[in-house]
Amino acid sequence: MDFVSIDFETANEKRNSACSLGITVVENNKIVEEKYWLIKPYEMRFKPMNVWIHGIVEGDVENEPRMDELWDEIRPYLENKFVIAHNASFDVSVLRNTLDCYNIPYPEFDYACTVVMAKTFYPHLRNHKLNTVAKYLGVEFKHHHASEDATAAAEILLDIIKELNIETVNELSRELDLKIGRLYPGGYKAAGALKKKGNKKTKAKPKAVRLEDLNPPIGKVKCNNLFSNKTVVFTGPLSSYKRSEAMRKVVEVGGKVGSSVTRKTNYLVTGICNIDKLPYDKKSNKLKRAEELIKRGQDIKIISEEKFLEVING
Repeated sequence: MDFVSIDFETANEKRNSACSLGITVVENNKIVEEKYWLIKPYEMRFKPMNVWIHGIVEGDVENEPRMDELWDEIRPYLENKFVIAHNASFDVSVLRNTLDCYNIPYPEFDYACTVVMAKTFYPHLRNHKLNTVAKYLGVEFKHHHASEDATAAAEILLDIIKELNIETVNELSRELDLKIGRLYPGGYKAAGALKKKGNKKTKAKPKAVRLEDLNPPIGKVKCNNLFSNKTVVFTGPLSSYKRSEAMRKVVEVGGKVGSSVTRKTNYLVTGICNIDKLPYDKKSNKLKRAEELIKRGQDIKIISEEKFLEVING
């Protein structure tokens, strides 16, 4: 899958005050380029709060080009691409407002938000800030440096793509209930989460699945099942259940659900077909980790979705 990840930092509270931009280019699920620009903002005014966040001051950008001087270089990275950002509403707004200052027509591209993706795919995390999700994935980066933030956001989507074996934007939208946004000359359509059908007045919004809500208290498991008192982790898409439903099934038979493969993991369930033939670079991080621990002597069983259904329904 190909996409471009972006991140802006701003000089002050205004969305037209871009002072740096990071762009990370992904082709065929590989990061192939990372770009970084310091930008002289339209209004040379830096607010202390913003400086505290990113560390950029007036002296860093006073001799740098403005957005209108950089745009011919930046535009090809965005035009007709699939663009992502962590909190895309902010970054796309900064782009729009900064371009408006110079009467520059918007580029045309589809976009989506990795915050929305993370809330759906990593519901067990305490929050879905970029540094929290990156830490969970083992991604080290300098937070609030635009280039490193863009790459961290790209790593989030790459993990989701690998876990769900996604190849297209349409698949991504369908699997994560994503609303794909669009920027185009003269306007835009916001990205976000797809709204569920139903009566808003009577239908409560479902709560995100959290591991602490799923796992039963220690000592109170009474079920007699292969998964009883065992820790089960999932990787890859499932055809029989949504991930949250499969997690609940494990708990219902007395098992525990893990968010990542660790020394406490007993079973790794995968919906990926022909896993023995899967090239190493196509394997998920969870699968690689499980195989590594198995080689070290840990008793982790990697089982198919079919076997999972037999155990759950047995």
